[in-house]
Amino acid sequence: MWKTKIMFKHDCLFGNTCEKTKTTCMSIPFNSFKEGKYYYVYHFGTVFGENFNNFFKIIKKDERLDYFENNGKTFFIVEKRSKKETPGAFNNPKLIPIKPVFMDELGFETWELAAIKKETLMEFINHFKNVKIFYLQQSKLNDIYFPRLSPNLTQLQRNALELAKNYGFYDFPRKINLDKLAIIMKVSKSTFREHLKRAEKKILGSS
Repeated sequence: MWKTKIMFKHDCLFGNTCEKTKTTCMSIPFNSFKEGKYYYVYHFGTVFGENFNNFFKIIKKDERLDYFENNGKTFFIVEKRSKKETPGAFNNPKLIPIKPVFMDELGFETWELAAIKKETLMEFINHFKNVKIFYLQQSKLNDIYFPRLSPNLTQLQRNALELAKNYGFYDFPRKINLDKLAIIMKVSKSTFREHLKRAEKKILGSS
């Protein structure tokens, strides 16, 4: 099995909006198809950041949007293009997504994919310009991690998770500890720990 992790930037419905609103986004593109003269891609995902409402306001005004619905920070979107040009449109059954696609605050998106043949991955990569390849290697596929994109988090659980992520709690080496995160959220350490643990459990699909 071949695996790759790549990052690139293009004219993207989500990446452009993340850059404008300083939010991040995690999504899964699926059900890519052509109908008439247009190409369509379904997207399901979640926006992270305080400006998520602005993210949705901008998205809803974009002419490339064909269908939209959201529940809090979670969304289902159908993207419509006159050309086959988005990464989601080049998805095919031979590609195995290892993780959801991540869009950062600068509009770059990170894909992690696997395939039986190296050529399948290269065919996908070659559709785009200025691609940064973190790795392209042959190894056993033993780490497919698909977190739930829309766990039923309370607002406090979501806040704890976003603070932990944004302040580098999950980085290595860790940039912040629970004591400081609790101060930022203005709760006790034990309360913060409880919200974070419950959020992580839901994200991992254990509840």
